[in-house]
Amino acid sequence: MTINNLYSKKDNSSFKALKRTYFFFGLFLISFFNSTGQVGGTHSYQFLDMANASRTQGLGGSNISLYDKDANLSISNPSLLDSVMTGSMSLNYMNYMAGINYGYSSYVQHFKNIGTFSASFMYANYGDFKRATESGEIIGDFVANDLVFIVGYGRKIDSNFSIGTNVKFFNSIYDAYSSMGMGFDIAATYFIPDKYFAISAVIKNMGFTFKNYTENQNEKLPFEIQLGSTVKLKHAPIRFSLTLTNLQKWDLTYQDPNAEKQFDSETFKELPAKKPNFLNKAFRHVVFGTEILLSKNFHLQVGFNYRRRMELQVRDKTGLVGFTTGLGFKIKKFNFNYSLANYHLGGTAHNFSITSNINRFRTKR
Repeated sequence: MTINNLYSKKDNSSFKALKRTYFFFGLFLISFFNSTGQVGGTHSYQFLDMANASRTQGLGGSNISLYDKDANLSISNPSLLDSVMTGSMSLNYMNYMAGINYGYSSYVQHFKNIGTFSASFMYANYGDFKRATESGEIIGDFVANDLVFIVGYGRKIDSNFSIGTNVKFFNSIYDAYSSMGMGFDIAATYFIPDKYFAISAVIKNMGFTFKNYTENQNEKLPFEIQLGSTVKLKHAPIRFSLTLTNLQKWDLTYQDPNAEKQFDSETFKELPAKKPNFLNKAFRHVVFGTEILLSKNFHLQVGFNYRRRMELQVRDKTGLVGFTTGLGFKIKKFNFNYSLANYHLGGTAHNFSITSNINRFRTKR
């Protein structure tokens, strides 16, 4: 079906799919204005929010609408799972900061008349720690890590509309404290191939715990609502993405109680803390991403995360905090991607990925 008959009376399947998409996104907007979800510092299991895919990291750290048959992107949005991904295997590794390492591996398989499934294993390792007494005496070692097993499912409703879900089983161990639980993602994507226009929505990390770190503490998952869109320029090899994050809560600003106080130079009276304006609050929800397609086998990524810049920059030396870059290329039967994320002046995160398809290695008869 072409774009010209997308809304024709003879074939209105895409029109119905678009109506379903608007209804789905409408639920997201209702959640945006009525929810009071929690953000950083008020929930546990932050590792469930990490952008482990190198390509996602290169596009600002959050992207749910890049429809490009890349299995790595489906971990953030399971509705991107497609039958052409069957047999895809991927490995991702992130060298974070302070000895912290993240990574995951995944495999995708399509089943006719059922849908496309993915199985992923994700880990977070925080290094080795010294156990000491109150007086500083070293009495041993301990480790801290998080493990997540994810089963994803995606299915096309028609040529434009697809849905998906992730089921996450996680286990978190910090020395003698451990926790286990289950989380769920629900996603939908509407994609017009001829225009290369995609709009996606994801509800992330709904769920519960089987076991908490302590008996008297009820841990919360990092619930989040996201909405994103990607479009390619008609006469240029450039794709632009815009992702709205944490739509369940409007004000994401944080007032540091330990911030240095400011005083009037004439009256020496303490000045009130400067409050963020409307645009400052709005842009903390926005992540920008751009992908430049230099050739079929080589592309560049550039991203900007405004909230990360506002929260982690040093006042007198902002540098490139909040900006991300990446590059992807193909060598024979393997796809590689590398990205660099500038979190703050004292640390950057390096992310590597390698993807291939086992079907490419099968001998043709």
